[in-house]
Amino acid sequence: MPTAAHPHEEILQQIREEFNEILGQTTQGVYFYLDDPHWICNERLASMLGYASAAELIKLASESSLLDALVTSDSRDEVVNTYMNTVEKKVAASTPVSWKTKSGGSIMTNVIFVPISFHGNFLTLHFVAPS
Repeated sequence: MPTAAHPHEEILQQIREEFNEILGQTTQGVYFYLDDPHWICNERLASMLGYASAAELIKLASESSLLDALVTSDSRDEVVNTYMNTVEKKVAASTPVSWKTKSGGSIMTNVIFVPISFHGNFLTLHFVAPS
């Protein structure tokens, strides 16, 4: 008997469908974050970090938190603070973020955090561009 998908997985699938044009056509990395491990990203973010696909990146990051798996330790506090301000104040913000790459290096970016509501679920949309 197949198990039902977690409700957050269903929400992310709906977001993929609804925002397909943005995910597929922007030149920036993009990810939607609901909670760990419920987030999705586009192929551009995966390639920016050295991964062959978004699926490979998400699989790796689902083994721990997104922050632990992908964000360098010197950027984690700023990411958490910016995320919390975005969620609590319902305002967009940007901050520099250093990401871990698949090869073991890092890449410095600017990340725009955007609060959104999707079918009654609050989450954040992020645009990532190398700085």
